Amino acid sequence: MPNDGTFELLAGLHDDNQAAMSFLQKPVYNLDEMDRRESMISLVYSGCFCIKSSKHIDPQQPGMVYIDGKATEAPLIEKPTAMFGQLVGIIVRKYLLEYNKEYKVRYAGAYDTDGLEIPEFIFNLKTLPRIEPGVKYPEHDAIVLQAAREGAVLLKNDNTLPLSSGSYVNVFGAAAVVFRLGCLGAGKINPRYGIRVKEGIEKYSSLELNQELYEFYTEEKNVFPPEDVVARAKDRSGTAVVFITRGSSEAHDAPKDKGGYYLTDEERGLIQRVTTAFDKTVAILNVAHPIETKWIEEYGVNAVLLTGLSGMAGGRALAEILEGTVNPSGKLPNTWAYDYDDYPSAPNFLTKDQIANKSGEAPFQYAATVYEEGLYVGYRYFDTFQKPAAYLFGHGLSYTTFDTKLKSAVKTDVCSTQMDVEVRNIGTRAGKEVVMLYAHFDGGELEQPDKRLVAFAKTKELLPGEVQILSLEVSDKRLKSYCEAEAAWIIEPGKISFLLGGTPNRAKPVWSMDVADKIVVAQVKNRVAPPFLVKELSAKDFAGTYPQGEMTKAYTAEECEGLLPFKNSRTAVGNDDVPLEHTTDRLIRFPDLVKNPALVEQFVAQMTDYELARMSVGGHTGWGIEDNGYAGTLFNEKALDKYEIPDYFYADGNNGLNMFEVNIGFPVSTTVCASFNEELSYAEGKAIAREAKDMNLHCLLAPALNLQRNPLCGRHTEYFSEDPFLAGRMAGQESRGFEESGVSSCMKHFFANNAETMRNTNHSIMSERTARELYLAAFETAFEVNKPDTVMTGYNAANGVYCSNDEELLRGILGEEFGFTGYVMTDWNGYGDEGMAAPLAAGVSWLAPGNPDDTLVTPIEAALRSGDLPRARVQKNLVDLIKVVLKYQEA
Repeated sequence: MPNDGTFELLAGLHDDNQAAMSFLQKPVYNLDEMDRRESMISLVYSGCFCIKSSKHIDPQQPGMVYIDGKATEAPLIEKPTAMFGQLVGIIVRKYLLEYNKEYKVRYAGAYDTDGLEIPEFIFNLKTLPRIEPGVKYPEHDAIVLQAAREGAVLLKNDNTLPLSSGSYVNVFGAAAVVFRLGCLGAGKINPRYGIRVKEGIEKYSSLELNQELYEFYTEEKNVFPPEDVVARAKDRSGTAVVFITRGSSEAHDAPKDKGGYYLTDEERGLIQRVTTAFDKTVAILNVAHPIETKWIEEYGVNAVLLTGLSGMAGGRALAEILEGTVNPSGKLPNTWAYDYDDYPSAPNFLTKDQIANKSGEAPFQYAATVYEEGLYVGYRYFDTFQKPAAYLFGHGLSYTTFDTKLKSAVKTDVCSTQMDVEVRNIGTRAGKEVVMLYAHFDGGELEQPDKRLVAFAKTKELLPGEVQILSLEVSDKRLKSYCEAEAAWIIEPGKISFLLGGTPNRAKPVWSMDVADKIVVAQVKNRVAPPFLVKELSAKDFAGTYPQGEMTKAYTAEECEGLLPFKNSRTAVGNDDVPLEHTTDRLIRFPDLVKNPALVEQFVAQMTDYELARMSVGGHTGWGIEDNGYAGTLFNEKALDKYEIPDYFYADGNNGLNMFEVNIGFPVSTTVCASFNEELSYAEGKAIAREAKDMNLHCLLAPALNLQRNPLCGRHTEYFSEDPFLAGRMAGQESRGFEESGVSSCMKHFFANNAETMRNTNHSIMSERTARELYLAAFETAFEVNKPDTVMTGYNAANGVYCSNDEELLRGILGEEFGFTGYVMTDWNGYGDEGMAAPLAAGVSWLAPGNPDDTLVTPIEAALRSGDLPRARVQKNLVDLIKVVLKYQEA
């Protein structure tokens, strides 16, 4: 039963000629892809190649897998899923070790839940050839390597690092082998190569890897080796390097328990024995999100290096930093607490355990997440309330020392300032330094965190003794606060002090200015008020306002009735649009628009109700076994073929192209953000866009710039920072890189999409000030760098309304206040629950990914014909969309 020559299905048929087993993807395997996309269905499938079974397999008799005739392990089998049925995870990561090789896989001995033996399934699984670094897009490979180097953060060092040249490296922990380069979900990469620990040390440093220890951990178990193995290791070096890894995925929040935020008992036991046996211990954190840190001091770990998920050159960057040929320069874009419960968002973040249904009860349909911490997210909380943290935002050590001082400060407007800062390398090694400027407010009536980041910059690599002057600009946009009572952005009378430093608690005052009278920066409207008053954390009454989490929980439909208005729409913007009139009998086709873009309104005006509806709905996805992995197409081309609109493809692209074809693989967004290097983020955008164009992609569903409100969020790696200014600047630069290279950027997820648990019905509730100063501010800041071609709404509801259905949010804040002129799309199947017409009425141009048939089109057409959905509104939406599609067309 051949299939396009890549494999041969040798068995697996029932007597009725129906296949017992089938494939989700073509049977090929990328050795440099640590976790395949099936792991997004369930994280248990890490390291597996998954097949689909038409029968429910008995978990007590799951059978055995044989690879090239050798027995390996029983497959991993989760509960059946609605979309994929019974998935069988064949563990292959430990056994497929050679590139460009075909392995024979036999799955036999399984029984179904009816007690019947399932016929064996035999197929050939081929590993992909490897494209060596520098062979394809060498200039992009150099940027990827720079991002891995600058995104690493040295958290602790008592002179253990760097290791001396030629040192023997004793590696401990399964993560030395399972060294992750990227995340799962929309931020996934499919890299053309992957440099991990072994290759990094052997090819890119003078260090010598302890091969015996490395081979010991290929079983992927966190156990302490036999004493003779340890004794031989100690004879070569008194330093041990222990690895900890954590992956992450869209659709799954990280578990709070052991193996998630906390270390497992095995990991703790391993670290304890390693630190006892060796003179010095270095910990490498190959993790997607912050984890507990008490163990570092508890076991006396000497040095800690956070690599994050560092992209396809991650192992090389790690080796270079260990050896000291590269000096770490990353700073934390988020705060690492000692313990999860130290985060003030912890009482108001739902975990799977909290919403597990009890037998016999009605299913939960909605979730409410109340942001009781208010403005006090991340360092704003730990710094203001002087709560000890293991490593505060902005923390990051170096192998050299810098002296930073203010050279001059010049007021350029009423509240705008330019400051020149001198940075001198006073150490003995070359290195880069990040300068951060914070503002502190005195004298106003509004609640204020003790400090907020208002400017940052990074030096070039400075040689010992070398000096660089960095210019930091602070405009009134950085100093404004939102006053709900006045529905305005204001700067209150009082004193504003500026502090220079890394972490906010160590920043030193360098300059100040007095504001004599209140300044109204912008008069707006209160557009996203919460459905009820939210009692938020206040420095004026810490004990009385500290978050309790009483309103954050999952609800059945009956419990939710009358409590939270999930089905509300905000439509106060009004509908004064005038329908476009078609004034010519000539059919206007897309090629006519390319020659004369001024015809775009006439192009849309000529469309029938059906055509308007069809154009508003996406066509199809490219996730089938014979597809290439694109996320969606603009429309169903057959239904609108008379208009001759060219193909238009979307793909995920936060840190590489989430396609089936191998391509570029950058570190995850939070690791890139740790570089604090805007030029690097811009270069990343340009590199990804160039490869996207070569793959015939037109729009990248990136960057994602929601705030890192809580470390358990499954999309933590896709997001940049806990600070909206830093997140906005870095995301804006990546977006600029995309669009200056001819590929549209889609900023997402607008807004407050800060959890994956029950994400389609999770309702974020906060004060309007918190919404504007934190969760909307990241987008507003990014728009200052680059207004993107398109914005994607979040799955969630926010302050009473689904984001996709909120006209005040989309037309009011996004359009009127932020000056956005592109088009709005939904997240994939994130249409809210008010029907297909509701997002279009609110200002959404395109429902993603849509459907090739007319299931979603018919209700929109009906709403247009009845007048319930204004024709003018849909026309305007599509004019915005077509203008973007035209933007990169050549006449």
